[in-house]
Amino acid sequence: MKIDFPEDSPGIHPPTAALAKILKFKKVNNPYHHEPYSEALLLGIGGGLDVGYILFQFPHLPNPILSLGFRNPWNHTRAFLETLTDRLNLAVQFQDFDNEKLAQSALQKTLKNDGLAIVWVDKASLPYHGLPEVLKGYINHQVAVYARDGRLWRLYLDDLSRQPIEIREKTFTGARANLSQNNFLMMVYEGARDLNVQELRGVITQGIRDCATRLTRPLKTIGISTLETWAEKLTDHHDRMGWPQVFQNQQGLLPVLRMVYESIKLNGTGGFALRKTYADFLHEAAGILSNPAFNAVAGQYLQLANHWSILADNALPSSVPDFDRIKNLLNKKYEAYRDFDLKTYKKTIHDLKALESKIMGEFPLNDRETVQLFERMSNQVKLISELEMSAAFRLRDITRR
Repeated sequence: MKIDFPEDSPGIHPPTAALAKILKFKKVNNPYHHEPYSEALLLGIGGGLDVGYILFQFPHLPNPILSLGFRNPWNHTRAFLETLTDRLNLAVQFQDFDNEKLAQSALQKTLKNDGLAIVWVDKASLPYHGLPEVLKGYINHQVAVYARDGRLWRLYLDDLSRQPIEIREKTFTGARANLSQNNFLMMVYEGARDLNVQELRGVITQGIRDCATRLTRPLKTIGISTLETWAEKLTDHHDRMGWPQVFQNQQGLLPVLRMVYESIKLNGTGGFALRKTYADFLHEAAGILSNPAFNAVAGQYLQLANHWSILADNALPSSVPDFDRIKNLLNKKYEAYRDFDLKTYKKTIHDLKALESKIMGEFPLNDRETVQLFERMSNQVKLISELEMSAAFRLRDITRR
């Protein structure tokens, strides 16, 4: 089946990448230079950056699950897209449903009417991602759906991909059902109202203010304060949620260290916990707002991007050969996915599973080396916290002038 699909780079962050491609596909352009909206600009207008950290421990799972987030708000994509689409004067409908049948029927109707939708799914239930079974139901993810082949019951998706991804409709509906707490949520794009340059400047400023406010809130579970919590947990030998307690004898540690690396460098963050993407936004905003002060703050976020990258590498230090191989295979896996090289992608997943099984059986660090690893990570998180606060206060001060 031949479908219309926007030719573009794969994108960086699922909700902004999906919306950027939809707007380009529908020829909705940035009013300042009359070209497609950049993904960085969408991130900034929607509210920019955040920090989220939760280490889940469920008795029915063999290992803890680490969740890190970097977009504002980090754990509520619907709220982010509601804010972003409202500020851009986009006509959209957020729809949720009571069951699979209603959800599937509504998506079919949308596609039949040449509509486009961003749909919430469980990432681990999409077979082409090759994620472990134990993660099913835990990874909130968004994809754009472009077309349906009713004869073959197939859907065609944009999932940070250069080409449309074909999937069985039944499988896709099941992936929606595994995030039942979202009630089969989807956002249907209906059109765009005019946005002039002055309005664009206003929503850019709003987005920057939102970002600075969110990051600097003095709550342990929101913004930069979350980093202080994480730094403490990494070295707390007495708290049952402290890493030395949770990972006694290194049980379940490898998947969490992998998640640190993957979350910061590979999984929807542009390689640098979204900090480089936000720096790109600030450079773009400086031109549109005619305010070069934002270029200086962009430099701070580029510095932060580097420090986040160091933290990711510290989690799986290259001085340990098996950890270095894990990182190389993860990098290869994501590169193959972006290039739509499915043969390499599937082989790399197989190689990763084999190597991880070997490491889980014989962890390459002893107790003392593991404590030292946690201490290095904690120190890096503390440094990032200080730099994040400095950059956020600078943002706040500029928008108050």
